[in-house]
Amino acid sequence: MSIVADPSGGGAASRIVADATAILGDAALAASVGGKAANLARLEDFGLPVPEWLAIPCQVLQGVLAETGLEARIAARLADALASLPGAAPDPGSGDAREAAGEAGRQGEELRRAAAEIRGWIGEVAVPEAVAEAVVGAQGRMGEEEWVAVRSSAVAEDAAGESFAGIHDSFLFVRGREALLAAVRGVWASAYNDRALAYRLARGLPTSGIAVAVVVQRMIEARASGVMFTVDPTSGSVHEAVVSSLYGAGEGLVSAGFDADTFTVDKETLDIHVALAEKSERLVVDAAVGGLRREPVPAELRGLPSLTVEEVRELARLGLGLERRLGRPQDVEFAFDAAGRPWLLQTRPVTTVAELGPAAGHRLLWDNSNIIESYSGVTSPMTFSFIRHAYEIVYHCFAEVMGIHPRVVRGNRTVFDHMLGLFRGQVYYNLLNWYRLVRLFPGYHYNKQFMESMMGVREPAADGSAATAAPRAGLRRYAELPALVRLVLRSARNFLRIRRIVGDFEACFRSNYARWSAQDLRALAPHELLALYREMEDRLLWNWKAPIINDFFVMVFYGTLKRLCAAWCGDASGSLQNDLICGEGGIESTEPTKMLLALAAEARRQPELAELLSTRPPEALAAEIPADPRFGEFAAAIRRYLDLYGFRCMNELKLEEPSLRDRPAFLYQVLRNYLAPNTANTASDAAALDPALLEAREGDIRRAAEARAAAELRGRRGWLPRGPIFRWVLANARLGVKNRENLRFARTRIYGLLRELLRALGERLAGEDLLDDAQDVFYLTLDEVWDFVEGMAVTTDLRALAALRRREFDEYRANGADTARLPADRFETYGMAYHRNLFRGRRQAPAAAASGVLRGTGCCPGVVTAPVKVIRAPSDDARLAGEILVAERTDPGWVPLYPSVSGLLIERGSILSHSAIVAREMGIPTIVGIAGLSAALATGQRVRMDGAAGTVELLDRESE
Repeated sequence: MSIVADPSGGGAASRIVADATAILGDAALAASVGGKAANLARLEDFGLPVPEWLAIPCQVLQGVLAETGLEARIAARLADALASLPGAAPDPGSGDAREAAGEAGRQGEELRRAAAEIRGWIGEVAVPEAVAEAVVGAQGRMGEEEWVAVRSSAVAEDAAGESFAGIHDSFLFVRGREALLAAVRGVWASAYNDRALAYRLARGLPTSGIAVAVVVQRMIEARASGVMFTVDPTSGSVHEAVVSSLYGAGEGLVSAGFDADTFTVDKETLDIHVALAEKSERLVVDAAVGGLRREPVPAELRGLPSLTVEEVRELARLGLGLERRLGRPQDVEFAFDAAGRPWLLQTRPVTTVAELGPAAGHRLLWDNSNIIESYSGVTSPMTFSFIRHAYEIVYHCFAEVMGIHPRVVRGNRTVFDHMLGLFRGQVYYNLLNWYRLVRLFPGYHYNKQFMESMMGVREPAADGSAATAAPRAGLRRYAELPALVRLVLRSARNFLRIRRIVGDFEACFRSNYARWSAQDLRALAPHELLALYREMEDRLLWNWKAPIINDFFVMVFYGTLKRLCAAWCGDASGSLQNDLICGEGGIESTEPTKMLLALAAEARRQPELAELLSTRPPEALAAEIPADPRFGEFAAAIRRYLDLYGFRCMNELKLEEPSLRDRPAFLYQVLRNYLAPNTANTASDAAALDPALLEAREGDIRRAAEARAAAELRGRRGWLPRGPIFRWVLANARLGVKNRENLRFARTRIYGLLRELLRALGERLAGEDLLDDAQDVFYLTLDEVWDFVEGMAVTTDLRALAALRRREFDEYRANGADTARLPADRFETYGMAYHRNLFRGRRQAPAAAASGVLRGTGCCPGVVTAPVKVIRAPSDDARLAGEILVAERTDPGWVPLYPSVSGLLIERGSILSHSAIVAREMGIPTIVGIAGLSAALATGQRVRMDGAAGTVELLDRESE
């Protein structure tokens, strides 16, 4: 129940209007009855349990002060008091008043005397009769014997950034006409107490025309009470609600400081963590005197929870519903009566947290999973704009391959257009949209696990909004079965033609790529570069079906092989599966490394050349070798390598990264690594530089695995021809993995060509004085540069736009070493993704086990004991001489480093990631997916890695 006094009819409070929310909107209501009363009205509107209450609007006090002449009298007295403060007398509410407030506590005795006088004047005024009758009548309707609380409700109270909590006076256990009216005058007078005036001065709020309403509310005789925050006020976690409760009245918690139980509730699962207090005292109602009295808690109750689990969950549900309705986390006072009924006494927004969390709605789930293998660290606006567009096109092709009706694709166009996100320059999957994409295909509740495995998602989305509940078995049978049959038949047809499909794609790719790469891109005008880009998009991106079909082929046969190895061969660890896949050969991405090994072998046969390569800095070698006539043939071989593979680099799917053509010094560093003595003593130099020996080792591993599998299959009897089935699945898994790597290499080539196209465009724009530097083109997006060429740009100052982006992304790079500033690997955003979200995860993986052992997924067997070399970025020192290479992630551009190492430890990735596949081909012990790896190890630290078991033992904690 709420009451509004309307003074507009002449005289203060000449008319009483009930049901305020039906007459005033939220903003007008808060301006009339203050924040506390407005929030109580909202609680009632939401149907939540609120004790009966009424409000005396602030206009009543203002009207009383105006009619009695106290308004001018108070203003004059305050002006005199403020003038006595040190310094020039400030205008109340001005910035100078903020500075003066600091001195008020020490030298403002005159202000304190003024406040006391003003309170005395207000204490003597008469409450308007109409208001008095309304208040007394409402109290009577609550029950003649009921106690009420009389509290302030200041305008701006509980608003964002302002809180008058504890500033004004409250009066509890009030009953009877005279006591009620005295309490109302007491609340009015407290608007001018020392605390309130000091707070207003400190916050720059005016001290004239103070608007304070009064709330009168029935008191609850509480069995237990307390405060609930729908966000953790200490850690700021928006994923938890915190309930503090004790026996008796809540004043024991708020005012008396009694120990209270703490219940931390996971807002998603409603799981509860309980921290019980020894509750020795409580405040209970003293009916005889009309107040609270302190008494000991019975001994048998002191260590027990003050609320049951179900009561805590009921509170949490009420709080979550409330914060969703109000759009921000809430601080809620509550009480449970003797019958176990919950009552919400008041609510206010939590103003001390940076995030709004689920209260803001629009939940999005972000996960970088295996995409960080390709786009680690800060990724440029140009690269992100391209890959976002490429994902949209490729997954339209995927839907077509899977037989999804075009009408369904059109109806889900926002899903296809929002597959990725960018946070502080880092690329993430918009994971809920990936689940929505998979839902378009029949059998979602079965194939979503395959999607999670292929993407390297470490934990499935737990939110039910990503998918509806699993359909009943009958519904699945009659609704999904026909669609599943059609999908299986379509996939089987594609699988039977997989060699032809991949072969045709590769032939088409080679033909187009040869023609495109033969062009002098720097001779083309911007509109010609645009035409070439569109041709590449039409002929490749919109025909990216073969890689999609092959990825599905790999998913099926590689997954089936894993199950057969476990079920038929007793291989629970996955080591047999990995060993069976290695040594396939024919993987094109290993050819550049083999060519470099041949160059290193040639250098060994020329002592002068070997000496030069081993002693001169790589940057100097890049200039000296091509100019030295003694090494003409070797320089020609280097040029051939750059012609064939100069598009490659570390982070080669990031268009802004310099290629080998731009940075040939990296090539000479790799050759220098190959010629350096193996300081780790883990293998001979000859073995490290001989591709044939590497292939022979892989062949031995493969044959041993085949023999083990054959022995296991012979030992199992049954009607199924296990041997032929197993060999057929294995052959297809090997074929799919090889195709996958080769098709990825084709992708790398086209990225290299696109990089050159954009660099040519950047040079044109810089040459026309539209950009400060050709590299600035990567701080623009594809649409921005093409729209500029074609007359559709909304911002034509490309120089200023690029400079703005450069400053922003330079700040992201500068903060890259500060892990606290980096987005988590997996996090949620709410409301506007870039506003009031800190990009923090729910929990962090430990850097290392207490035993000093890190664990990941073993990909290639072998036990190595050696120091590690941690390389985090392409710009890091890449000198290697037999160490174990440690990296957060790798891509094909890292492969030339592999022959110089004795083992690979990769923080991110899966058994199908590029680093794992190529390492298996080269016989390098490898472990991937090691949580916290790069934070746990430092260059020079010795470890023992077991590539089969997937373990890394830390032998010392010191770096070089």
